[in-house]
This record gives sequence, structure tokens and C-alpha cells, in this order.
Amino acid sequence: MQVTGTMISSTQAAEFEERADQLSLALIDASLADGEVFRRARAKLLGRGAKLLVGPRGTGKTHIMRYAYAQAMNQVDKPLALYATFNRYLNLEPLLKKSPDAKQRFHSWVLAKLLVSAFDWLRDAGKDEAKLQAADPLFKREDLSQLVARLERGTGEELYEALGQRLTVDHVLKAVGKLLEVSGRTRAVLLLDDAALSLADEYLVAFFEIFRQLKTELIAPKASVYPGSTQYGPTFHASHEAEEVHLWLSVEDAEYSQIMGDIAARRLLPEQVAGINPDILELLKYLSFGVPRTYLRLLRELLTSKPRSAQQQVNGIVEAQAELMRAEFDSLRIKLKQFASIVQAGGELFDKAVQDVAAAQTTDTRVRNIVLGLQQEKNRSPLAERMLRFLVEVGLLYPLQPVSHGPDRKYDRYIPHLAFLWRKGAFGRSAWSTGLTACMQSPSTKHPVRRELSTLLPQDGLARMKLDLPPCQKCGTERINESQKYCHQCGEELVAASMFEECMKLPLEKIPEISQAMVRRLREDTQLRTVGDVYASQNASGDLQRASYVGPVRAGEIIRKVERVIEEFLS
Repeated sequence: MQVTGTMISSTQAAEFEERADQLSLALIDASLADGEVFRRARAKLLGRGAKLLVGPRGTGKTHIMRYAYAQAMNQVDKPLALYATFNRYLNLEPLLKKSPDAKQRFHSWVLAKLLVSAFDWLRDAGKDEAKLQAADPLFKREDLSQLVARLERGTGEELYEALGQRLTVDHVLKAVGKLLEVSGRTRAVLLLDDAALSLADEYLVAFFEIFRQLKTELIAPKASVYPGSTQYGPTFHASHEAEEVHLWLSVEDAEYSQIMGDIAARRLLPEQVAGINPDILELLKYLSFGVPRTYLRLLRELLTSKPRSAQQQVNGIVEAQAELMRAEFDSLRIKLKQFASIVQAGGELFDKAVQDVAAAQTTDTRVRNIVLGLQQEKNRSPLAERMLRFLVEVGLLYPLQPVSHGPDRKYDRYIPHLAFLWRKGAFGRSAWSTGLTACMQSPSTKHPVRRELSTLLPQDGLARMKLDLPPCQKCGTERINESQKYCHQCGEELVAASMFEECMKLPLEKIPEISQAMVRRLREDTQLRTVGDVYASQNASGDLQRASYVGPVRAGEIIRKVERVIEEFLS
């Protein structure tokens, strides 16, 4: 039944945290939704053997890892589990351009973080840290924590020479062995979160070399990675070194609605859930496309948006979410400049795919026809494959198992993001709140919408895909080849751009969630112009409040939006 008058009050503000890395262990333990996809991932993380937990941002990798850590902590029949996150790796990325021993410093940073995680386990388990400290002269929590912090700031030369240069993988193995003795456990797992160091390939190779060395008879490393941009380097063969565990709930999963409903029930207050029309709750489940963080974000926006008709609220929220996702995909052109033309082609392909699938679904609403079949071509280039993986990584395409429709007629299958199909009117405009839900409950059509790459891209789309070389940082002239040392236009020595520095240079008007009116006020009344200006300010809230109509609450909102952009950009 169509809903036209339900209104959500902004006074029902959502007081919950979307990101699992900001939750306490107690909340992590209580807030993980049930479902086969999550149960399987938990079992794999605490099982034997090296594992790679694969999924786009927001699909629950951090939540699952921290839950596994808490579960193992409280159950003596589970293995010893240590948890460490490497989400700040790009803070060390500028060293690649400035320090000849950048990789060695990164190596020390990784080992120091793992040793700090050993002390974290002792703290969380209520054990005496003295037993670990006595195992080796280098095992001092304060020194190791200082080493991590200073390496992230590009400082601490003396501490690095005194401590960092002496750390080896054997020290980590020794620390884990001591904790096995203290805990009475027989084996250990290392939960290595945010290990997709995709924006610093040199570090990624070094990281997975450590990953290999940590894998022993008693220790099983587990790392969370992305499906598209993670490059493992020439010495790490992912399919042989570790089992891949995919974590992304399919909208076609029989348990989909139940699992997403469980997520809302565990993270929101009962009165918040009760205040939302059930049809709208169900709609937002599918428009979040199986990504829990997105679902929570949509619910927060619904609960805090200005009172107006339900249809206006939902339209505005979904439009903003689609624009945010598309901006995230387009930002890959900045993050991974060598793939800029590939990302550009991927955006064009996705737009055409959405158009074609939406048209097919509209033709017959009695069946579900939301799958794109992309013919496997023998001469498909690695660049085209990479383009598709980028679309998967950002969450715009959900990959299904390939199918065969006869000799030389094999198809890769994808579901385009439902929010983009919904914007195209694929599920009907007359029943905006129930059309998508009804479609997902309908039987699936026998054959997907079949296309070739050449039919989804402009005529020269495939030909335009190439690896892009960064231009001269002084005059902007494009390089002639990858080995070029000096600009042929101005003679400047060519250097690779720092991704961290590129993020800091982003102007505030590039942040989708900050209005242009707010940006104008900040320009007129403050000296804050870029992400880096806010990030580096000692009193960011006070500086922001110099702008008209910006008080403590609004300043806090802006800071959180900047932090979110940094997290997304550098992850």
C-alpha cells in the first residue's frame, strides 16, 4: 500500500554510531546481526589457516573482526585472538617520497602495532602486562605506542633508531608465544583490519610479506581487504596463500530483510524503529544494497531530517546517498591517478548498465529483472577487468556467479546498485514506497539483461582506457613515459604525488555534505579553505565558529564530515 503522509520528526534524533571501529567491545558483542553470511565469516576468522576477508567499505569487516576478538576473549575454547587496525597507513605514505628507508620504517610500524595489540589483549583480558614485558627488553607498551605515533607523524628519529630498527617478525612470534602460555590457549589468530593498503603499493607488498612470515603452525593471520584495488605484489599469490572469505550480503539472499532488520533493531532504540513506517524501513533496507553502514546512515538521515512528507524525505535521502556513492567512485581518479581513464570509462559503463537494466525491469513488473549479464570475451583486457573490479569495490555493482548459455556464451553477472535503478524509475513511480519491495519478492526472470562491454561503452570507450601517468607537478604537462625523470616542458624533476598530501589539499567545496552556502561563509569569515586546514587546526571547532551562524554543534558536524572524508579517502 502506498504511503503518502507519514512524517518523521527531527526530534527523534538518532543517537547511534555507524562505524564499528568507534564502538566499545560490549556494544560490538551485542550489536552484530545474525545471518549465515556473518556466521560463516566469524567461523572462518577464528578457524585455522590464513584468510582474506573481502568486501567493499561498510559491509561489516571491522565489526566481524572486533566481534571475533571479543568472542575469543570470553570463550576459553576459542583461540587466542589479537586485533590490530592499519587504517592510518597513509600517514606514512609521504615517507616514500622523502625517506630512503621508508619501507623499513613502515615494516617497524606494522610490527610495533602488532606488539601493541598484544598488550591490548592483556589489558582487555585483565592480565598482568609484566609477564610480556619480561619476555624481551623491547617489550615496553609505552615505547612501542610512542614509536607508532611518531612514525605516523613522520618524527621520532631517535626512537626509531633505538627501537624500530631492532624489531623483527620474530619479536611478534615471541610475544604471541608468551600470550599463548599466559592464556592457556593452544593456537592464535591475528586479526589484521584495514589491510587493503591500496593507495601505497610499495607498502602493500611489504605488508603481505610480513603476513606470510606470521603464518605458522600455531598462528593464523587474517586480513581484511577490498575486492578491486588491493594489489598483493609479485611475491604474494592470494589464491594460494590464503582463503578468500567474501563479506557482502546479497539483496537476493533469502535472509536479507530479516538480517537488515536485525541490524536496525540492535543499533537503534525501539522507539526510533517504531517511529518509522514499516514500508519505508523495508525500502531503505534494499536501497542500502546490503551495506550495513549505508543502512544506518540512511536511517540516521531519516530520523534527523526536517519534517516533511515521507516521499520527499526518502527522495532527498536517496538522492544524497547516490551522489555520495558516485562521488566516492569518481574520487578514485584522484586517489589512483594511474587509473583515471579506467575510472572514467567505468562511470560511463555503469550509467549505461543502470539505464538498460532499469528499462528491462520496467517492461514487466511481475518478475524481478535486475541482473546484468556481461559476456566474457576472450580478448578482454586486464584494464577492463580492473574497471569492473573498481565498480565492485565501491559497491556500485554486486557480483554474482557467472553462468553459461552455451558454447562461447558465458556471462559474468552483476546487480547494479538498487538506489540508482530506483532513481531511474525501475520499480514504478506510482507506488514509490512499495514497488521495490514487491519487485524483490517477485520471481526472478530466467535470463539477465545481456550485454557486451562494447555495447555499454561509447564507441571509443575501450580504446580510451589506458594507464595514466601523473603530470609534472610544476607546470602540469603530461609525462611521455613512465621512466621519464624530468619534465620535457619545464625541466622540473618529476616526483610521484603523495596521496596523503593530495587528500589534505582537497577544497572544502569538494565535500558533498557541506553546503556551498556554508563554504562561502567559511571563506568570508575564516582562513579554512581545505581539508588539511581543518585537520591541522589546533582548535578546529573554535576556528569554524568564527563563521556566521556556526556554533559548537554545527562546528562539530563539519569536523565529523571532514574526518569522514579523510577516512574514506585514505582507506
